[in-house]
Amino acid sequence: MTEPRGDETVELLQTLIRNACVNDGHMDSGQEIRNADVLTTYLEGAGIEVQQYHAAPGRTSLVARIEGT
Repeated sequence: MTEPRGDETVELLQTLIRNACVNDGHMDSGQEIRNADVLTTYLEGAGIEVQQYHAAPGRTSLVARIEGT
């Protein structure tokens, strides 16, 4: 059985919320790169393959691939 990771999960979510990556429809809004970088570090630390795609400065999408069985 997997060990609970409550504290780690709460810390990660707090960081993501504090980054305030909100898209209000303006070109300079969003700044998803802040959360993409946090999640990339977290997922790569768990051995998960991650790729970032940059549509525009600060506007980043993240793709994580978890190998199946």
